[in-house]
Amino acid sequence: MYDWVDGYLLPKGTTIIINAWGLQHDPMRFENPDVFDPEHIAGCTKLAPELANGAYEDRDHYGYGAGRRLCPGIHLAERNLSLAMAKLVWGFEIFPALDGEGREKAVDTDAKTGFEVRGKTREDTIRREFGEAQEVFAGYES
Repeated sequence: MYDWVDGYLLPKGTTIIINAWGLQHDPMRFENPDVFDPEHIAGCTKLAPELANGAYEDRDHYGYGAGRRLCPGIHLAERNLSLAMAKLVWGFEIFPALDGEGREKAVDTDAKTGFEVRGKTREDTIRREFGEAQEVFAGYES
């Protein structure tokens, strides 16, 4: 058994993975997709569940997945994130970080900032599973 989608043959058992990174880095949609810029969603006022069921061009992100695999907790997750942000803004004055001489430090938007593996066992697991994933995805590289 097989199926054809947009001219591509999909044999039975084919794994299809949404290209969330590509969708969220589309230069036709975002002027500078590789630059952290909250302004690119400034006009987006709809909630994620409403956007998830609409046209893909209107979605501001794919963090909750898409289609049949859409996160069933999308409503709860988005409301909890909104509530958490509201409590932070309500409860705290938020200022830029300062260096040792009291000057504002530049905001570090590097995605690799702040992540440190907790122990050798976890590092070994991450490296092993990353290697396995590379083997799986190698067949899809052109």
